[in-house]
Amino acid sequence: MITENDLAALGLNKNLTTLYLAVLKSGGQTASQLASTTGLNRSNVYALMDQLVAKNMVSIDFLGSKRRYKACDPEIINRLIEDRLKSIKRIMPELKALYGSGPANPRISYYEGQAASTTVFDELINIKGNSYRYFGSLDAQLAVESHESARQAIKTRLQKGIKSRSIRTRDADMDDDPIFMASEQYLREVRYFPKIIPPHSPDLYIYDQKVAILVAGGERFALIIESLELSTLMGVIWDMIWDISLTFEEVRKLKTVKVQGA
Repeated sequence: MITENDLAALGLNKNLTTLYLAVLKSGGQTASQLASTTGLNRSNVYALMDQLVAKNMVSIDFLGSKRRYKACDPEIINRLIEDRLKSIKRIMPELKALYGSGPANPRISYYEGQAASTTVFDELINIKGNSYRYFGSLDAQLAVESHESARQAIKTRLQKGIKSRSIRTRDADMDDDPIFMASEQYLREVRYFPKIIPPHSPDLYIYDQKVAILVAGGERFALIIESLELSTLMGVIWDMIWDISLTFEEVRKLKTVKVQGA
């Protein structure tokens, strides 16, 4: 049975839905007949039917001097929805431009559990810019995201031309799979922290005037802060650490020296 909620997307409230369904079933009724059928006040019926006529869901004809309301082909509903979608798509660029254009107050979002990593990883492949930077651990990421999911995300990132620049932990993240390593083919730059850092440390991402902190294990949460000032500061710190971080080859040489000296 069709209810008020079923037609709410078309802007129909309870009374409009009641009248529309009554006209749809009857094939044609006068305002007096509709008032009797629905229990609505006759004067209200006229005003409400005018709204349905304006939506092209109902038409008017005359039987003698009496005005009758008839339902148009319900297929019109599809066209109404299509027109609404077209209107929304047309103004979407302006809506996006207005989003965040007000007072410069930071926006803070918090996520827990699976939603934490899912939200951050989804944002990274849908950024507005053409690159993002992060401090993080490849092992930590692959602990919560399968290799296949990670590969699919990389494929999407490459299709969009998004570059990944990462500063990683030194001992764990020396994966032999080239898709996860520094490579022009995969639009990825990688360097390694000059000092050993504690395992399972939170990952930090900088993108689109946002800073995202992701704790993938243990407490498992994400904090996303949208702030121009904070993202700019973290970007400066990231660049400073990048300049003194080690390349893959430099880390390998250090390990070789340690083994020879053992």
